Amino acid sequence: MPWRWYPKFNKVARADGTVARYKSRCKKWIKSNRPYKKQKRGLEKKSIWSRRFGLLELYNRKEQQQLICPSGYSISQCFNVMGKMWYAYRKAKNHDKDVKKMEKYARAIQNVQKDMGIKTTSFPHLGIYGDVFILNNKKGERVVFEDHSALKKKQEEYEKWQAENSKEIQQHVQKPDIEKGEEIEAFADDVYPSKMMEPEEDEKVPDMLEPDEEEGEEEIVMTDETPFK
Repeated sequence: MPWRWYPKFNKVARADGTVARYKSRCKKWIKSNRPYKKQKRGLEKKSIWSRRFGLLELYNRKEQQQLICPSGYSISQCFNVMGKMWYAYRKAKNHDKDVKKMEKYARAIQNVQKDMGIKTTSFPHLGIYGDVFILNNKKGERVVFEDHSALKKKQEEYEKWQAENSKEIQQHVQKPDIEKGEEIEAFADDVYPSKMMEPEEDEKVPDMLEPDEEEGEEEIVMTDETPFK
């Protein structure tokens, strides 16, 4: 684990009753091998527009804690949880390579963004569309910026139609045609998985070959002297 320097502010009481304040540094262990990267503050932050609160960069930390979203959480809490969701999404994409986890965290990211009133991120490779599709390089520079609001609207209309007509489609598929003599049959599956995997009686393991002494055959035992690497 590497060391990391942190700023520290100390106070000293003088003999005349005044208090002096000076700045120093303290050294701590960290559980990460990533180099320290200063957080962007003030004007260096990218502008984020919220439909409920306007430009979020105009609020300081204490003011962001007082901006309450419809879910009951503050803007600062939403920023915190969204950072964790992005970390989990990248881990599922690069390390786990699990599409279901990627879809789960992509939906969660969009839900937090909707709660904050900002534009939602689009994930076209997962079939999940939002307001904008953004790609940044390793330096944080924006490479791709596309408007996916039209695709998002089409996806919402399709999901709404699917939710309204799902019962009718299911009833139409499961409904038998009495004129053709169709009927629904229900039966219970009493066969256990272990019983299904049992081999048939005809399948037997062949016996070990035995040498024929009359024809001069004999059994030879060979040892493997190759050392384990």
